[in-house]
Amino acid sequence: MSRRGVFVAAVAALMMAVASWFGAHAQPHTRMADLHPREPLSAVLPAAFGEWRVDEATANVELPPDVAAQVKAIYTEVADRVYVNAKGERIMLTIAYGRDQSDGFKVHRPEVCYAAQGFTVSSPQAGTLSLGERSIEVMHVDTHLGARMEPVTYWMTIGDHVVNTASRHKLQQIRYALDGLIADGLLVRVSSLSHDPQAAYEAHAAFVRAWQAHVPASQRSRLFGR
Repeated sequence: MSRRGVFVAAVAALMMAVASWFGAHAQPHTRMADLHPREPLSAVLPAAFGEWRVDEATANVELPPDVAAQVKAIYTEVADRVYVNAKGERIMLTIAYGRDQSDGFKVHRPEVCYAAQGFTVSSPQAGTLSLGERSIEVMHVDTHLGARMEPVTYWMTIGDHVVNTASRHKLQQIRYALDGLIADGLLVRVSSLSHDPQAAYEAHAAFVRAWQAHVPASQRSRLFGR
């Protein structure tokens, strides 16, 4: 065997050994949700704040049965609201909570869910949303179904960290696992009907800033990270 072959074989063996050790010694057994019980999502969805109030007459689009069954299997709790202001502008807010963020139960990204409902979905674009004293990373996705154009802003958390990419999600999951913890997580999705995506994303940001100011301080890190 050549020197290169020996090196490749050694690296492969090392990687297998590391994977085997991790599987044997870094399997988490304690759920964060059991150590830090979470308030119901209704506690972070006020009936009114700033210029916004819940629009009781409007509901989010009902999911197809197969998608609804998948959502029910993955998430522990899902809550959504449609908010309206005095101008008649509406913004849809959905929060999905999963108490187990191990590989089999990771949150599903909106671009996947929208595509499953028949929407045409653009490639997600990374963005930044200012909360005042600090900012969080978000994703922007343009979606449309026929004449319905629905720009979407979303972000995901695992534990109390915002993680919008698969690699960051996995890294944070491993960090918690090394501490023996199975992390919980959230998906926060904000959307509106608009033919101007950029204006919609700016409206989403203003809405989120107003909303987070009315979220109880004890619940902010699970929604917006630290």
